Amino acid sequence: MIGQRLRRLRLARGLTQRDLAAPRYTHAYVSSIEAGRRRPSREALEHFASKLGVEVEEIATGRPGDLATKLMLRLGEARVALSAGGLDEAAAVFRAVAREARRYRLPTVEARAEEGLGMRLERRGEPEEALHHYQRAEELLRSGPVTAMVDAVAGKARCLHSLGDVRYEIHLLETLLVQIEREGLRDPDALARVHAGLVFAYVEAGLYDKAAESATELDALAPRISDPARVAQMNMTVARLYLVNGDLDAAHRSLQRAEDAYRQLDLKAEIGFAYLARGYVFSREGRLAEAREELERALEIFRETADEKDVVRALNELARVERLGERLDRAQELLEQSITLMGTSDTPILAWAHRELGLVLGERDIWAAEKHLRMAIELYELSEQSVDIAVTYRALGDLASARGDSDASCEAYRTGILALEARL
Repeated sequence: MIGQRLRRLRLARGLTQRDLAAPRYTHAYVSSIEAGRRRPSREALEHFASKLGVEVEEIATGRPGDLATKLMLRLGEARVALSAGGLDEAAAVFRAVAREARRYRLPTVEARAEEGLGMRLERRGEPEEALHHYQRAEELLRSGPVTAMVDAVAGKARCLHSLGDVRYEIHLLETLLVQIEREGLRDPDALARVHAGLVFAYVEAGLYDKAAESATELDALAPRISDPARVAQMNMTVARLYLVNGDLDAAHRSLQRAEDAYRQLDLKAEIGFAYLARGYVFSREGRLAEAREELERALEIFRETADEKDVVRALNELARVERLGERLDRAQELLEQSITLMGTSDTPILAWAHRELGLVLGERDIWAAEKHLRMAIELYELSEQSVDIAVTYRALGDLASARGDSDASCEAYRTGILALEARL
């Protein structure tokens, strides 16, 4: 194989065997290599590479020396295109890079391409299909350091969350963290990625003490994080915990830092994440007009970038703001859009939409409201989100109380309290 590559490169440059050999080697030596009878020494390879104007690696393996760098640059460009809504364009690049990387045995590059394909499917609201790509990426990276698998495992965790398996999501991330620490690989970017995922998962599961512990770790890592994407993810995550703890000013500051980092990376859909989160914070402050403005901007970005997964999150939160502002027709319209778009995907977000619709319908159609609240409870139970189960049972109890059914009301409140017992 080396001989064939050497001959191809020599002929492509119009050189004779004597030209390639001189002045250190004979044409007979070159001839024997090209015929496969001899294997060149490292020194000979360096000599031939210099004459041919290529890297030694290209003669030895057939892989251009700068190929990995070029492919990673293409992946970066595809990532920006994906964030701008070019889902099909990005997918074509991810697939092409994966094929090229596979051909030249570049598993790390192939894994990054698979992660890109997974991210695209997440944006399309297809977490189950996305999961397969993240699993493939993880398999490609198993022979390397465990820190290389961080993005693949984080992608798997997000998909499991969307599918309603929050417990397994937490298990995956905690297991990865133990592996990193056991191997002594104190890579701040990798650790930040894992802790960011854990904060999100812990908050969703109502494990606020654990979320605070991971947030403390993130705070300690912050000065050593070099990747702007990690900086943005960290600030988005920490803002969520600040919100839970009622520190709204700190949440706003973190969200602004996240937005600045995403702008630096030219990631349009991710800027929408910052608008969505800021709208969420404003709504908790009772600043409904400002919340509506931020959420409308987020919704516009998500629609422009074909980010179907986050369109429904924006619709749900915007509907909540409209409900609080007593614009119930608009709230109902937004929630019905959200539920239609989701179908049966993304269990926690679908549960959120049904609960919100139950609250909207509470004073208009009590029986329809109860139906949606019970659907929300069923979905939250699938993902074992006890805090949200309790909150929804409280809404169900209030509904029963409003229609004068005190027994049903007390039963709903009691069941909600029982759901929280494991967290008390």
